[in-house]
Amino acid sequence: MNKTIPRSAIFILIAASLGACATSSATKPANPQVLAKLHAIDKTKATMIVYRPREYMGAALRPTVVLDGKDLVNIGNGKVFVAPLIPGHHTFEMDDKKSGTTVDLKPGQDVYLKIEIVPGFWKGGGKMTQVAPQQGNYEATRLDLIELKEIEDTRFR
Repeated sequence: MNKTIPRSAIFILIAASLGACATSSATKPANPQVLAKLHAIDKTKATMIVYRPREYMGAALRPTVVLDGKDLVNIGNGKVFVAPLIPGHHTFEMDDKKSGTTVDLKPGQDVYLKIEIVPGFWKGGGKMTQVAPQQGNYEATRLDLIELKEIEDTRFR
């Protein structure tokens, strides 16, 4: 009698265990705290939303986002930072200066900045991408608000 486990059974077990470990922010409902924070911002200001989807790779890293040359926030895994911003010209970039964007914001306008971890030689770093408001709102509202201790720029605490 052959007591080996069929390969198809092993494949099914591996696939099921990987599926159980995977987390996706898209499957979660919108976070009421994030929605409340978005709706509480005065429409005479612009709104900046910096978020990092929940991913396994680089989960412990907290890359720093820089606003107009000053450290703004350390963005952790599965976190979102929402804050009012004075309308006008602003530059957002990662602390390693490898990615970023410039924007000219008007009152009531939102800017969504998605942070993803990219592998590096010694450690991974953050890559910033400006995304469309429809995509950014869908992804960001399913995350958890950033802790105050992660906000470097005290004007935004």
